[in-house]
Amino acid sequence: MRTCLLAALVLAGAAGPAWAAEPIGRWAADIRHCQESGDTLKTAPLTVTATSLRWLSQHCTFGKMYKAERALYIEGRCQNSAGLMVKQPITLAMKGERLDVTWNGELTQMRRCP
Repeated sequence: MRTCLLAALVLAGAAGPAWAAEPIGRWAADIRHCQESGDTLKTAPLTVTATSLRWLSQHCTFGKMYKAERALYIEGRCQNSAGLMVKQPITLAMKGERLDVTWNGELTQMRRCP
């Protein structure tokens, strides 16, 4: 199931116009922060691939996940700045051209970086 979902994300990301409807890519709460490495959820860019994401000092690979409507519900297996591995619930929900990211219970609305 996970392999099929990841393959679908990759294919959708490579399909031209469908690219805007998937979360793969680089995102920021404010596009002025796209090229920076901020230190808060509002200033740090988020990078999403088909199998992982990076935000702030954490790098997460995807464990269990499922897609419902336009949202991905992910069990992130994240390495924090201290080098410890923790499970992190992550939700990525497409809302038009915006990506709503719920991380540790906190919602951040993001826009795709140019």
